[in-house]
Amino acid sequence: MLWFSRGLLIIAVIIALISGAHAATVQGTIYAWSDFEKPLRNAILEIDSIPVQSRVATDGTYVFENLSPGNYTIKAKYFRNNVLELSEEEGFQIAESEGKFNIDILLFPPTDPELEYLGDINLTGDIEIRGESDPTSYIILVFILIAAGIAIYYRSWKKKTTEAVGVSNESITQQPTDMPKTTELPEDLHEIYALIVKKGGRVTQKDLRGQMKCSEAKVSLMLDDLEDRGFIKKIRKGRSNIIIADSRTESKNSL
Repeated sequence: MLWFSRGLLIIAVIIALISGAHAATVQGTIYAWSDFEKPLRNAILEIDSIPVQSRVATDGTYVFENLSPGNYTIKAKYFRNNVLELSEEEGFQIAESEGKFNIDILLFPPTDPELEYLGDINLTGDIEIRGESDPTSYIILVFILIAAGIAIYYRSWKKKTTEAVGVSNESITQQPTDMPKTTELPEDLHEIYALIVKKGGRVTQKDLRGQMKCSEAKVSLMLDDLEDRGFIKKIRKGRSNIIIADSRTESKNSL
């Protein structure tokens, strides 16, 4: 019986070593859709590993360790005044040959009409999320949505007004010397930047590549060049990138 027990112990050690060899680490930074330059603090993250792991990104970053090969989903949520304000789910796959992932997550306003409520918690302690049917919370949500709609409409109207004034006064208005100018771009960079702006200033690299008559490598090089020149920002989302036109160049330049 002694030799049998030792054999089981050796097998368990070998299995643990094999599992550890394929364990992966996932890490990244959390951003809000409205500000992708500064990390979003105190977002709550959960990954569907076994067992499930949860984190509070107190400094805007997160790390999940000891993940075996397989498919995973990270759920990220951000609450303000105990009401869900931003959320996102990010799916990815870990293969046996991959040991580390760097996945930045961009959070957007939730599309689920059901309001989620976060009870009184200490963000440095245990996490507990529960539903609430308090009508006051729904009233607050309605006011938030109305205010957001007004703000978006105002910003759109102000942008159109500013562009119209800029065009009518183009002959007498001097552009700041520190602002990038699209007239200085080569023809191929001007073409891809114009397409980004035409898409509303926000498009995935995959969709952009599908509309360009050039190779994937050249599109990637042109985007790197535009980012170096200060015309765009690239945000990592899964295995692709979100391309966002810099708001300064988008509002100051006329294509």
